[in-house]
Amino acid sequence: MVVMGMLPNAEAQDGDFLTKIKFSGNIRTRYEFRETDPLDPSHALTVRARLGLTIGEFNGFSAFVEGEGTQGIVEDFRSNPTGNPNLTRPFRVGNSVISDPNNAELNQAYLKYQKNGLLLQVGRQRIIRNKAAFIGNVGWRQNEQTFDAAQIGYKKDGFAIHYVYSDTAKRIFGKDAPDGTPLHSFTGDFHFFDVSSKQDFGTLGGYAYLIDVEGAAGPLANVGRSNTFGAFIDSESGIYAEVAYQEGNSNLVGGDGDYSALYGHLKYSAKAAGGKGTIGVEYLGEHFKTPFGTVHAYNGFADAFILQRIGLNSGPGGNYNGITDFYASYVKKGLPGGLVFKGFLHLFMNGSLDDTYGYEADAVLVKKFTDDFTGLAKLSYFSGDDFYDDIKQVSFQVDYKF
Repeated sequence: MVVMGMLPNAEAQDGDFLTKIKFSGNIRTRYEFRETDPLDPSHALTVRARLGLTIGEFNGFSAFVEGEGTQGIVEDFRSNPTGNPNLTRPFRVGNSVISDPNNAELNQAYLKYQKNGLLLQVGRQRIIRNKAAFIGNVGWRQNEQTFDAAQIGYKKDGFAIHYVYSDTAKRIFGKDAPDGTPLHSFTGDFHFFDVSSKQDFGTLGGYAYLIDVEGAAGPLANVGRSNTFGAFIDSESGIYAEVAYQEGNSNLVGGDGDYSALYGHLKYSAKAAGGKGTIGVEYLGEHFKTPFGTVHAYNGFADAFILQRIGLNSGPGGNYNGITDFYASYVKKGLPGGLVFKGFLHLFMNGSLDDTYGYEADAVLVKKFTDDFTGLAKLSYFSGDDFYDDIKQVSFQVDYKF
């Protein structure tokens, strides 16, 4: 690349600079229905827009800034899980929760250096690690989760290693949620280590996620400390296996102080009836938590256990003792009209396998109209046992990117 100061004339310099500016954006419109017994049903029609600007690359350096805004058109819903109507808007008292409040914020703003396999990035940024089970962006919700962070990584010949330090996670309820509340952000010291290596038989990887969330006023903010160490294998034969150990502190209502817990995930995928079938089980021991995970991608689209998995509460009446999720899925492409079908079944039990939380069935249809325009329909039904309430959820969504 020619250094700008060495260009022969100003015209060439300006032309080179302008070619390095790129605008990008995404507009997502979604209707969502949700009914959690015994609450009233909610109806949300929301529009989310993102507009980004990339400057670079110059000798590996670039910069990116992105704004994000969400606005409700039909606002017959409660936009946060608390009982306080003053924290986010809209808030229809007595309605089921749909966590897409009105919001406008700076979503990402970072400087990046990437060259010869080396990555350096600092600023507010989207961070996804290890299939987003523990560290993710909560991409299903309209306002995504981002981190104020610095990261360094190296990737070459199938080997990758990353380290991230963050002191703030900007949560999905956005900057318009009151500062100092757990809806606005989690602050503290967060260290994310990841390493992986591609082999002939698949990918081997390991990680250490050291999370210390500062407690704010009220038990909801007291996610506390959790240090997680794990390893996984993602084989070419269709077998995925992962184990992790977590030690931390649980000072929630009903918590037991210091704890240790195990995590396991085993699944097998293969071609079936012209599509892809998967059977698996995911296990989280008592107190095991994933405060920065994209929970919607796990344990069912009805999000029946989202607060428990994040570590924000111990379930209805304290009746949550880890979770064992037995599941099966089927994905079929090439249906009439170019549709893609995805179906999921779940059986949820506690960590000791002596109680059943409930069952869930999910179905998704995806239609890609063009490379930039996609439609989606999603249906989910959770049938709860004992202390867990039934949930019905239906979503229709269109995405346009540019």
